[in-house]
Amino acid sequence: MRKRKAFTLIELVMVIVIIGILAAIAIPKYISLRTEARCAACAGNISAIRSALSAYYAKTAVSTGTQAFPASLHVSSFVHTYFSDGTLPVCPFHPTVHDAYDDAYNSASGVLDKTTHDTNQHGGVCNNTGAW
Repeated sequence: MRKRKAFTLIELVMVIVIIGILAAIAIPKYISLRTEARCAACAGNISAIRSALSAYYAKTAVSTGTQAFPASLHVSSFVHTYFSDGTLPVCPFHPTVHDAYDDAYNSASGVLDKTTHDTNQHGGVCNNTGAW
């Protein structure tokens, strides 16, 4: 008679346990990395908007003699001049909301505050994770 070679039940259970432990470690790390990536993308968008605000301020100071920030982030002379596709970058947490950065913008000072945006739009997740 031929002797059959196969895995025992204990060996199969041990493999399943090891896979379960690896999954328990990897899945939360994946979710954390995804959130950190979104926070980094949002911070990059805010930096791009801030740079555009600085350029707008300098251009109005030179061309009109009056320094001014745009009254809103959606002023067409601001958006169409400084963003190639004619729209503001969208927040990666809310890609369908096109005014996600408005709550953090102060037109009097030209400040676009990351912490205010994070608190209002992300529930503070970027500040809480230390991604910013």
